[in-house]
Amino acid sequence: MFNVVVDYNPSEADNAVVREGIIAHYEKTTGQRRDQEFSVFLKDASGKVLGGLQAFIDTESIYIDIFWIDETLRNHGYGTSLLAAAELEATKNGCAFSLVDTWDFQAEGFYINHGYDRIGELKNYWLGHTKLFLRKQLRTMEQ
Repeated sequence: MFNVVVDYNPSEADNAVVREGIIAHYEKTTGQRRDQEFSVFLKDASGKVLGGLQAFIDTESIYIDIFWIDETLRNHGYGTSLLAAAELEATKNGCAFSLVDTWDFQAEGFYINHGYDRIGELKNYWLGHTKLFLRKQLRTMEQ
Protein backbone atom coordinates (compact mmCIF):
# COMPACT_ATOMS: atom_id res chain seq x y z
CA MET A 1 0.00 0.00 0.00
CA PHE A 2 1.23 3.48 -0.85
CA ASN A 3 0.29 6.86 0.57
CA VAL A 4 -0.01 10.18 -1.25
CA VAL A 5 1.43 12.80 1.11
CA VAL A 6 1.23 16.59 0.74
CA ASP A 7 4.29 18.10 2.45
CA TYR A 8 4.67 21.85 2.99
CA ASN A 9 8.08 21.38 4.55
CA PRO A 10 9.73 18.63 2.46
CA SER A 11 13.21 17.47 3.33
CA GLU A 12 15.98 18.14 0.85
CA ALA A 13 16.54 14.38 0.75
CA ASP A 14 12.94 13.71 -0.33
CA ASN A 15 13.12 16.43 -2.99
CA ALA A 16 16.43 14.97 -4.22
CA VAL A 17 14.82 11.55 -4.77
CA VAL A 18 12.20 13.10 -7.08
CA ARG A 19 14.73 15.34 -8.86
CA GLU A 20 17.19 12.50 -9.42
CA GLY A 21 14.39 10.21 -10.56
CA ILE A 22 13.32 12.55 -13.37
CA ILE A 23 16.95 13.25 -14.31
CA ALA A 24 17.59 9.51 -14.58
CA HIS A 25 14.51 9.20 -16.80
CA TYR A 26 15.79 11.99 -19.10
CA GLU A 27 19.19 10.33 -19.23
CA LYS A 28 17.70 6.93 -20.10
CA THR A 29 15.52 8.46 -22.83
CA THR A 30 18.04 10.86 -24.40
CA GLY A 31 21.40 9.38 -23.46
CA GLN A 32 22.32 12.74 -21.91
CA ARG A 33 22.43 13.79 -18.28
CA ARG A 34 20.18 16.79 -17.70
CA ASP A 35 20.14 19.73 -15.32
CA GLN A 36 23.53 20.56 -13.88
CA GLU A 37 22.65 23.19 -11.28
CA PHE A 38 24.84 26.20 -10.52
CA SER A 39 24.54 29.63 -8.91
CA VAL A 40 26.12 33.04 -9.49
CA PHE A 41 26.20 35.37 -6.48
CA LEU A 42 26.68 39.07 -5.80
CA LYS A 43 28.47 39.32 -2.44
CA ASP A 44 29.82 42.17 -0.38
CA ALA A 45 33.34 42.21 1.14
CA SER A 46 32.15 40.19 4.16
CA GLY A 47 30.65 37.49 1.93
CA LYS A 48 27.00 38.48 2.49
CA VAL A 49 24.83 37.54 -0.48
CA LEU A 50 23.11 40.62 -1.91
CA GLY A 51 21.83 39.00 -5.07
CA GLY A 52 22.28 36.14 -7.42
CA LEU A 53 20.78 33.67 -9.76
CA GLN A 54 20.21 29.95 -9.76
CA ALA A 55 20.31 28.13 -13.07
CA PHE A 56 20.34 24.72 -14.69
CA ILE A 57 22.54 23.71 -17.60
CA ASP A 58 21.05 21.25 -20.03
CA THR A 59 22.68 19.70 -23.09
CA GLU A 60 21.79 22.67 -25.32
CA SER A 61 20.47 25.34 -22.99
CA ILE A 62 20.64 27.12 -19.71
CA TYR A 63 17.46 27.75 -17.73
CA ILE A 64 17.56 30.67 -15.31
CA ASP A 65 15.29 29.55 -12.51
CA ILE A 66 15.65 32.31 -9.90
CA PHE A 67 17.21 35.77 -10.26
CA TRP A 68 17.15 38.38 -7.50
CA ILE A 69 19.11 41.49 -6.48
CA ASP A 70 18.62 43.52 -3.31
CA GLU A 71 16.42 46.51 -4.13
CA THR A 72 19.09 49.00 -3.02
CA LEU A 73 21.52 47.63 -5.63
CA ARG A 74 19.20 47.49 -8.64
CA ASN A 75 19.91 49.63 -11.72
CA HIS A 76 23.66 49.71 -11.02
CA GLY A 77 24.73 47.07 -13.56
CA TYR A 78 24.93 44.15 -11.12
CA GLY A 79 22.11 42.29 -12.83
CA THR A 80 23.90 42.64 -16.16
CA SER A 81 27.09 41.26 -14.60
CA LEU A 82 25.30 38.29 -13.03
CA LEU A 83 23.46 37.48 -16.26
CA ALA A 84 26.66 37.75 -18.31
CA ALA A 85 28.45 35.38 -15.91
CA ALA A 86 25.64 32.82 -16.21
CA GLU A 87 25.57 33.08 -20.01
CA LEU A 88 29.36 32.66 -20.11
CA GLU A 89 29.08 29.48 -18.04
CA ALA A 90 26.39 28.30 -20.44
CA THR A 91 28.57 28.84 -23.51
CA LYS A 92 31.55 27.19 -21.78
CA ASN A 93 29.30 24.17 -21.35
CA GLY A 94 28.23 24.16 -25.00
CA CYS A 95 24.79 25.72 -24.61
CA ALA A 96 23.23 27.29 -27.69
CA PHE A 97 20.52 29.28 -25.94
CA SER A 98 19.26 30.63 -22.63
CA LEU A 99 15.70 30.36 -21.30
CA VAL A 100 13.96 32.29 -18.54
CA ASP A 101 10.46 33.01 -17.38
CA THR A 102 9.27 36.11 -15.55
CA TRP A 103 6.08 37.98 -14.71
CA ASP A 104 4.54 40.96 -16.48
CA PHE A 105 5.37 43.03 -13.36
CA GLN A 106 8.99 41.92 -13.15
CA ALA A 107 11.93 41.94 -15.52
CA GLU A 108 10.79 41.49 -19.12
CA GLY A 109 12.42 44.79 -20.16
CA PHE A 110 15.70 43.77 -18.54
CA TYR A 111 15.82 40.55 -20.54
CA ILE A 112 14.71 42.20 -23.79
CA ASN A 113 17.51 44.77 -23.32
CA HIS A 114 19.96 41.86 -23.00
CA GLY A 115 18.98 40.15 -26.25
CA TYR A 116 16.12 37.92 -25.14
CA ASP A 117 12.97 37.48 -27.22
CA ARG A 118 9.52 36.73 -25.83
CA ILE A 119 8.56 33.28 -27.05
CA GLY A 120 5.35 32.75 -25.11
CA GLU A 121 2.99 33.87 -22.41
CA LEU A 122 0.26 32.54 -20.14
CA LYS A 123 -2.29 35.28 -19.53
CA ASN A 124 -4.03 35.49 -16.14
CA TYR A 125 -1.72 32.84 -14.75
CA TRP A 126 -1.58 34.23 -11.22
CA LEU A 127 -3.84 36.87 -9.69
CA GLY A 128 -4.49 38.38 -13.11
CA HIS A 129 -0.80 38.53 -14.03
CA THR A 130 0.83 37.09 -17.13
CA LYS A 131 3.72 34.62 -17.01
CA LEU A 132 6.25 35.44 -19.76
CA PHE A 133 8.74 33.09 -21.39
CA LEU A 134 11.90 34.43 -23.03
CA ARG A 135 14.80 32.94 -24.98
CA LYS A 136 18.19 34.20 -26.13
CA GLN A 137 20.34 32.59 -28.80
CA LEU A 138 23.88 32.29 -27.36
CA ARG A 139 25.42 30.65 -30.42
CA THR A 140 24.26 28.85 -33.52
CA MET A 141 23.68 25.13 -33.21
CA GLU A 142 26.50 24.47 -35.72
CA GLN A 143 29.16 26.19 -33.58
